Amino acid sequence: MVKKFFKSIGLKAANANPNLFIGNEVYILLFIDDMLIAGKRRYLDITKTRILREWRYKDLGPAEVFLALF
Repeated sequence: MVKKFFKSIGLKAANANPNLFIGNEVYILLFIDDMLIAGKRRYLDITKTRILREWRYKDLGPAEVFLALF
């Protein structure tokens, strides 16, 4: 469902990580029910608006810390 929607708005799953979606100057990383969105402000706002049309979400603002453990 998520992959199909992201594909419809021009995002594609990365080969290295299927939870990382790339496209339109925007990067979205999914983890269970959380999403980190990064990119140029113009494209980021457009993408967030498209996502809001599909699902309700709470925007917690800019990330202050991002920790990835591999």
